[in-house]
Parts: sequence; structure tokens; C-alpha cells
Amino acid sequence: MYRVDFEFNGEIHPATLERYKQDETETLQYLLTRVKLNMPNGTILMIPDKDRNPRPWMVYWLESMKASGYNRYVVLKMTHYISWVARDKSNQESWAYMYGSQNANLKDTLMSGRGGVLYSENQNSNFFVLPTNSNLNRDDYLEIGDDTLKEAYRVTGYDIQSTPGVEYATVDPVYIRDKTPAPARQENESEDDFYWLRGG
Repeated sequence: MYRVDFEFNGEIHPATLERYKQDETETLQYLLTRVKLNMPNGTILMIPDKDRNPRPWMVYWLESMKASGYNRYVVLKMTHYISWVARDKSNQESWAYMYGSQNANLKDTLMSGRGGVLYSENQNSNFFVLPTNSNLNRDDYLEIGDDTLKEAYRVTGYDIQSTPGVEYATVDPVYIRDKTPAPARQENESEDDFYWLRGG
């Protein structure tokens, strides 16, 4: 447990960050705040770590506590910054937590949340947990990482109903797409040189 100060709606708020009851990896934590602070699920907070470096956390849900002197939020540490091009051709970005086969110890906790089944596609080995985004759809192409460490995924399904404000996107790994524009035809080149580029 340690004390933190974080910004929300342009104001600095004091809080404490404590270990979540079923998790020793520090991926899920309790954020204890003043009762008057109301933060929606899916809110991204930059919370300083023990070395005072800001780290992204997402408000997962507010635990119901009767007659308590503070709010107890469950927050999830974000692991990746993802980007994609939406259907309207706009560039989209979001913080996300990536669940894969290497961190199966969190599966039950992430799936069960407040005690009920949250995510119906839990047979899949890869998914992102992120704030709900209406611009993320099935078959969208996502990229994470930079340069030689970049990876690409295709969205195969998503759930925006189980936890209000939170989205679960199932993804499959795919090859990184070459976004180099197709060459333009020069005056001295024949139409046959570009036949296959146009899908002929």
C-alpha cells in the first residue's frame, strides 16, 4: 500500500493504491479515494508508481461498500498502447491491457469481475481489455509496439455489454501490413505493368 496523487477532471486527488485481494502480480489493484469522487468505468488514470513515474491504469469498477468512509475502485494496469484506422478512416488510439497465454493466472479474475460471468468468448487465448470505444469493430486491424517490436492483430469479436464502460476485444495475430502506397504509373510505362496491382 502506498499513497498517490492523481489527476482527474483537471483536479489532483489523493488516494492509496493497495493490492487486490486475489492478485499478487500488481496488475489489479484497489484505489481508495474520497467518497465524493465519482469516476466512470473505463476512465484512464495516470497514477505515479513508487518511483513517481506516471503509469496508465483503467478504472475497472467501483466496489459497493455500505457505510464506508471512502470509495474502493478496482483498477487495471494498462500494458499496451494500441492504434488502428476506424471505418470512417480516422486514426484511433487507446491504452489497453493485453491478456495472452503467458498470463493465464489472471484469467479467472478478469473474467469474473464482480462475481458473475463477464466475457462469453473466454476460450480465446488473446484479448485486449480497454475503455469502450465505438470505433473498434470486428475485422479491424490493430498494431502494438514500435519498429522491430511491432505486432499486428485482427479483431475477431468484442463485448461491450458485460461491464459498462469497458470493452473486451478478442484478437488473432496477423502479419504486419505493408502500408507503402502503390506505385503511380509513369508516362513511359504500359498499362500491363499495373494490371495485377489493380486486382486484374
